[in-house]
Amino acid sequence: MASASKFAFVLYRPQSAGNIGAAARALKNMGFDDFRLVGLGPLNDREAVKMAVHADDILANATVYPDLAAAIADCSIAVGTTSRRGGYRSRSTPLRPAAVELDALAGTNKIAIVFGREDRGLTNRELKLCHRLVTIPTAPEYPSLNLAQAVMVVAYELMMAATAASETARTPEFVAASISDPMLERFAEALVAIGFIPDDNPEHIMLAIREIFGRSGLTAREVEILNGMARQIRWVADGGFRTIAEKRSAGRKLR
Repeated sequence: MASASKFAFVLYRPQSAGNIGAAARALKNMGFDDFRLVGLGPLNDREAVKMAVHADDILANATVYPDLAAAIADCSIAVGTTSRRGGYRSRSTPLRPAAVELDALAGTNKIAIVFGREDRGLTNRELKLCHRLVTIPTAPEYPSLNLAQAVMVVAYELMMAATAASETARTPEFVAASISDPMLERFAEALVAIGFIPDDNPEHIMLAIREIFGRSGLTAREVEILNGMARQIRWVADGGFRTIAEKRSAGRKLR
């Protein structure tokens, strides 16, 4: 499965050593090996090793990051997982169709699949770093899945999407989050400067803008253009347009 190396599975501050080990086993079962943990993970914990079984290599090679931003910095697309609905989560896509699209994008892009804590999943603070959201369809009476089970289901669907792909279409190469995120911050500051979004709650609109860019992806050239737009908006907001208006007005007087 050529696209497997393009996916990073990220567990955000997992609480159970057993879940970490079981998740490592799930990844090995489905052919993935990029395993990342946010926060100090008990990689050598007896329960983690026990649950990993023959995936002890995946467990031993897992990378630990201090925060979520660092864990996904080299990824073009970050996909958050959620079982809840409402608010920003209402834009989530069912896993199966999402897996097909993600497999196609993985031809030229590194993709992070982010899972939240066992007790509360991903909060809005973590979700704002994700470009897309996916949901695993479940019975409405009890939608919450065990963390390791969720990892297994997502990995399975991605493996099946790759297996079912009859042809590989060329997809554009998108920039990593470490490049797109600073641009989005500049864009937010520019939109605040012109009053398009409120300075006391810019994330309300920026989450939607991030999702728009996440669906389409951003190339290096597009990020360059958007950075230019943000600079120009700030320049106008700071009064730069008056200089142009004054020059034009002076020119008309001379004629």
